[in-house]
Amino acid sequence: MPRKQITIRRATADDSRAVCEIVFHALRETNAKDYPASVIDRLVLTLPENVASNLDAWHAFVAIVDGRVVGIAGLSGNTVKSVFVHPDYQRGGVATKLMIAVENAAHAQSVRSLNVQSSITAQSFYAMLGFNIVREEFYGEERTIVMSKAIGGAPE
Repeated sequence: MPRKQITIRRATADDSRAVCEIVFHALRETNAKDYPASVIDRLVLTLPENVASNLDAWHAFVAIVDGRVVGIAGLSGNTVKSVFVHPDYQRGGVATKLMIAVENAAHAQSVRSLNVQSSITAQSFYAMLGFNIVREEFYGEERTIVMSKAIGGAPE
């Protein structure tokens, strides 16, 4: 089966509903494998709407496949925000393309390093992109891994 064409563009307020659905499904179907139900239930109540309401505040991007919004990623200062891909499109290069867009935006803003608060679920993905663990944080039962990566002018 040929790979689907992935298009990345800046997110707009019109993407809010699709972004909410992506975050909801990613939490329920993907992150739920690594976190207790209590954590997922708490995140589902606030995170999808929080991400959707910050599309204008962040330098946010969406991934489009066959005319459908299937992923979201944002940049706020030097922090990567809310990288989520709908479970039906995970492991197909969507998150990688979104992160390339985020890194390009950071580089254009002369950001020298990127930080991300990674879920347990996404830790290996960020490590594959060159992010290193800085520390772990706990919010009740929720474990988050703070990671960082030097960019922009650093030798390859």
